[in-house]
Amino acid sequence: MRVEALIHRSPVTISSSATVKQAAEVFVREGIGLLVIAASVSPVRAEAVLSERDVVRAVAAGMPASTSLSAISTKKLVRIKRSDPLSRAVSLMMQNHIRHLVVENDDGTLFGVLSIRDFFLESRLLESFVKEESLEIHGGD
Repeated sequence: MRVEALIHRSPVTISSSATVKQAAEVFVREGIGLLVIAASVSPVRAEAVLSERDVVRAVAAGMPASTSLSAISTKKLVRIKRSDPLSRAVSLMMQNHIRHLVVENDDGTLFGVLSIRDFFLESRLLESFVKEESLEIHGGD
């Protein structure tokens, strides 16, 4: 199975000039854990990422809500191609102790974000499917 099979939504991007408050609002509105800071609008290329944890750390450190995301974002990105096998994604996450990967097209443009949560949801869907198939094959009440 390829990485692209687990990407079910478009990535959410934000400008590096946006503030911590604006990022927090996007996290709440979108129900996501990672924002991609875009280096360009079209085509979109990732320059950095911002996690919910980055925002929490900034607030805990006493940074004002008006702090620019460029001051707290992660610029050393771990990237993967959409056509790479999922096993590579798992390895990268484990090696780098991260929960999200920036997923790119072959030309380096942004395709999506892969989260550890995506693996969990996929495993639950597969488990549910197997149970349904088992009931159909063996009969069930």
